[in-house]
Amino acid sequence: MYKAKRHTARKQHICSECARIIEIGEKYEYVFGVWQTPSVYKTCIDCLSIREQFFENGWIFTMVWEYFQNEFSYIGAIVPECCISELTPNARSRVCDWIEDMWE
Repeated sequence: MYKAKRHTARKQHICSECARIIEIGEKYEYVFGVWQTPSVYKTCIDCLSIREQFFENGWIFTMVWEYFQNEFSYIGAIVPECCISELTPNARSRVCDWIEDMWE
């Protein structure tokens, strides 16, 4: 059982991926699913854009940023520019900041 919807927040929520507050009026993804136990995940639109651009073939909820960092932290890894350009502005900024930190 799996149900995913995009909502506009009527109250504050916490993103299951980056732990930032999803503010009232902000769009987010709400997922309810039963794996071993019933679970609910709320993902901000920025983390959702990371997931959609880099992990369309699979991910584990709460681990998108860890997957991203693991995927692109080895020497010679290239973050596809075409994927970066499709991110939300906040996600793009976060990815670019992470890349710059890796270069240092």
